[in-house]
Amino acid sequence: MNLNDLVPYFELYKGLKENGKDTILNEELQKKEKEYAGKQITVTAVVSEINLPKNELISTYKPTEEEDSHLGARNLIGSHYFIFAAGENLARLIGEASLEKNDLVKLTGIITTLHRHSVLRMNLVSVSVLEKNHGITKTHEKKGCFIATAVYGGADTPEVQQFYRIRDHYLSQSVAGRFFIAFYYKVSPGMARWIQNKPILKQLTRTLVLDRILRRFN
Repeated sequence: MNLNDLVPYFELYKGLKENGKDTILNEELQKKEKEYAGKQITVTAVVSEINLPKNELISTYKPTEEEDSHLGARNLIGSHYFIFAAGENLARLIGEASLEKNDLVKLTGIITTLHRHSVLRMNLVSVSVLEKNHGITKTHEKKGCFIATAVYGGADTPEVQQFYRIRDHYLSQSVAGRFFIAFYYKVSPGMARWIQNKPILKQLTRTLVLDRILRRFN
């Protein structure tokens, strides 16, 4: 099975959330989760973090073309759906696959738990590398810092270049940072257009927000 086979679970969660019944101990959701626990699932994902001391491999779901064409789960899960893989043979499997952060991989494992529309936990059975250095931030490499560019006047300014370095050398090194990058590229183009012709707002954004961020990383 793949993530699209979990659509009934995601649909149930969506309905409960819309009706204000999304609670941690919701019996209906827990019962549905148990229907999938113990089943084998295969997902494609990008490796976000390898933590052998914690016996944990964290990856971000990336649907295959076939899964994307069927939509299914993609419209029901969060923009970043995390797969936490563990298992007695995790270190061996990672070593045999020469696995590294940012690799695009195929993970097969036994479902242990589901967490609404954001996390799947599995006991890893096998892993194979589909593409080296694929990276979930790779698709953003050509995107600019929209708000900073609007405020400072161009992508080549020293301030905007510093924001690129913050993105590449700090934010992209953690799961939370990569999540923020993805979120930023969703909302920032509209915000940049909104402040583009508002000199006072641009100055306030620069003084109260952007300059302060830059000082923190200097």
